[in-house]
Amino acid sequence: MADYFLSDVHLRLDEPRRGERLAALVDRLGPGDSLTVVGDLCDFWYAARQWRDDPMGCAGLRSLASFRDRGGPITILAGNHDAWLGPFYERTLGARFVPDVLDEEVQGLRVHLAHGHRLGAHTPWKTVLKSRAFLSAFRSVPAPLADALGARLRRSNLKNQEAFDRWGLEKYRRYADRLSGACDLVILGHVHSPLDTGSARPRLVVLGGWYAHSCYLVVEDGRASHVVEPAGD
Repeated sequence: MADYFLSDVHLRLDEPRRGERLAALVDRLGPGDSLTVVGDLCDFWYAARQWRDDPMGCAGLRSLASFRDRGGPITILAGNHDAWLGPFYERTLGARFVPDVLDEEVQGLRVHLAHGHRLGAHTPWKTVLKSRAFLSAFRSVPAPLADALGARLRRSNLKNQEAFDRWGLEKYRRYADRLSGACDLVILGHVHSPLDTGSARPRLVVLGGWYAHSCYLVVEDGRASHVVEPAGD
């Protein structure tokens, strides 16, 4: 039996390789395993522009539904990109949806989980992604304009990602320090650069995003291993 944790896959139908790489991991899981997604399973673009399409057209979502059908439990925390998708995850994937932080014991480890966007590790404009009003408005934007805005956003993210990640990871280290004595393992997402502080107490693991890697944490026999694999796209 193993417990798996991942975050920031940002599934969207026009980026099929992300879903395929997620499926490659999930299809290996057995019914005795569990999977927790620490936010942003799906991208804002999916929630805003592709929500009417068949979700089973995405290999990642299809593999998650199959895992749940095999008896595997799925927990999904709300991220800043998919905070409105709780009912969809529950209905389509049979998942437990958690709107905020989660504290639980995993194979004898006291684990604290949070996506991280509420910890100050975000740029101010990203707060609009959490707004239902913005989501509704963006759904009605004509496709050419939405595509242009999406391309501009991707360019901005690429340009500023490294600086954002450095800034966010420093905030995460301070957050984990405040939890000293309360937990053994702090698992966070949102910042896409993976980090593992190893023997620190508590141990901080920033899972990492799935744009350039396939990243996950697995707890087996009471030991946690952080795995970062090249995307190979």
